Amino acid sequence: MKKMIAKELTAKQVADNIGYCGLVCSFCHEADHCNGCKSVNNSCGRYLSETGCFQYNCCKEKGINGCWECKDAPCKEDMFSEHHNIRNRTFVKCAKEEGIEKLAEYVLTNQQNGIQYGWNKDYDILNSEQAVFDLLHNGVKSKFAK
Repeated sequence: MKKMIAKELTAKQVADNIGYCGLVCSFCHEADHCNGCKSVNNSCGRYLSETGCFQYNCCKEKGINGCWECKDAPCKEDMFSEHHNIRNRTFVKCAKEEGIEKLAEYVLTNQQNGIQYGWNKDYDILNSEQAVFDLLHNGVKSKFAK
């Protein structure tokens, strides 16, 4: 699968390709050769690591579509640990509160308007969950960037 351009996608397509941990696989830097963690060609580094991806394994074990369906999410493990960026935790909270389709709509609209998704891009340089929520909801870069 080639990395999709935002204007080529619908919110439903983006929602269908959000990883268990809340990563938006459609806009991932690995999307040129990976269809996401729910696909047969999952090439996510965490998934392929020796210990595997905690969120992937946990969701598969629980039979849920993503962490947003878990009553305990976001937990403090792996992608949600304090040593990881706050984007994933916030995306899962957004999906839990507003639905996965709404999260996809926010990210897609923002992507189309120049808010960049991806490692060390616009969502990752924010210093609080509230700033990530503000960016999702308003499409305006926060004064709270690191």
